[in-house]
Amino acid sequence: MKTKRLLFSTTALLVALSLAFTSCRKKEEKDKDTSGAEDNSLADKSFEDMGQIANEAASGNVSSFKDINNDGLLSVCATKTHDTVNHIIVVDFGSSNCLCNDGRYRRGKIFVSYSNSVHPVPYSYWDSLTVITISTTKAGDPGSDTYFVGNDQSSMNQVIGTKNLTNRGHNAAQHMNWDVTVNGQVIKANGQGTVQWQSTRNREWLAGETIPNTTWSDDVYGVTGTATGTSANGTPFTVQISSQIIRKISCP
Repeated sequence: MKTKRLLFSTTALLVALSLAFTSCRKKEEKDKDTSGAEDNSLADKSFEDMGQIANEAASGNVSSFKDINNDGLLSVCATKTHDTVNHIIVVDFGSSNCLCNDGRYRRGKIFVSYSNSVHPVPYSYWDSLTVITISTTKAGDPGSDTYFVGNDQSSMNQVIGTKNLTNRGHNAAQHMNWDVTVNGQVIKANGQGTVQWQSTRNREWLAGETIPNTTWSDDVYGVTGTATGTSANGTPFTVQISSQIIRKISCP
């Protein structure tokens, strides 16, 4: 009986050690799971770019974008139509991959609309309290949800969703700023899964402010706020910006 109890105790100890090891290993694996951070960064960059594209298109040439100093994101392979009466902009990268000035490829369309404008174009886009909606979707347009972006042509992520910006005018520091909300997803290239992403943020124009904005290399923005989502492997994540993130447009 004593031997049996000893064997039972030994077995129990081995089971306990095994469970403890498994638990530690699972915790270690969980701690090493950086998919949430990586996919949040991917979605953040994807929708931040959509905002930059809209800003450049609002200030660029009506038929096709040509930046004065060639320092923007858009290139001449992207065309733009601007309905100044109904305040609608369509940026079309075409059905073939378009190499942009930031070294990334894009194709498909981005749709921009803006309201509450009282000044002539292009100043109206930058009016205080103007609400800007940037989306990959437009009802009745066959070019909807065709927007792809990637570092190379064999690895293009599809971006689907809507970004809303409300111009809050100038803050106490005399910086123009926007309240920004995003609801969207990034379908990763080559069947790597889908990132779901929502964010609520404030975007502050820290340096380089000119209206209209035709020189981009000197622009600096500060971002605060939160984001939530689900990574491509199904891991939920939450992001809180505790210290303002600085983005320099000159560093694509």
